[in-house]
Amino acid sequence: MSLSPRDVIKRAARLHGAIASGDDPTADEMVDALIALNTMKRAMFGTVIGTRLSAQDATGSTMQAENGGLYQIPAALFTLTAPSKPRGGSRFGVADPNLNFATNNCTIARNGRLVEGLAANLVLSVAGTSRNWWFRPDTGNWTRETDYVTPDDTIEFPDGLIAYLPYLLAVAFAAEYGADLRQDVIAGAAEGREAFVKAYGRHGRNQLDPPIGSAPQAQPQPQAR
Repeated sequence: MSLSPRDVIKRAARLHGAIASGDDPTADEMVDALIALNTMKRAMFGTVIGTRLSAQDATGSTMQAENGGLYQIPAALFTLTAPSKPRGGSRFGVADPNLNFATNNCTIARNGRLVEGLAANLVLSVAGTSRNWWFRPDTGNWTRETDYVTPDDTIEFPDGLIAYLPYLLAVAFAAEYGADLRQDVIAGAAEGREAFVKAYGRHGRNQLDPPIGSAPQAQPQPQAR
């Protein structure tokens, strides 16, 4: 049942009320909607999918990556090993601040998992490369975080989560263009967000951040006798 970005956009536009059933978005509307879909997806990383990435200086010639690290690779041949025992939504990334990968390649050692669908270490050889990955446990794959280039690209999430994307995108459309959404659409988007968090959100000591401005609740004090 897998949907393409085109399918998601058409369903979202109908839920939003921008087009009628059986109609298709215009070419210009499809371009704008693809930008909105990519913007929405980028915003999910570090919020509902995994932890935020923080810059880390890589030293020496080899290093073990950890969940949440964005590694600044030095101007030398370097091997970065993917995080061990990743959970759904674990994230890490690399950057080439010295514009040196064409001269000194950076190798991503897959550490027993797939990297971008390949059962081989990934060699980065383009100067200035910056690349992030998130872990999808059902496929055992470190999936690259990237935009959809065309409306017919493959969506990288499992079908059960793809089904929620039209609802999430319809709400994003409403925020950008304005519309009165039906309550079932709003509820579907909320359920979809919860489904993504359940599959790929932070757990345990890496729990999702509390809302900005919230404060810990005071602990009840024992009553004097």
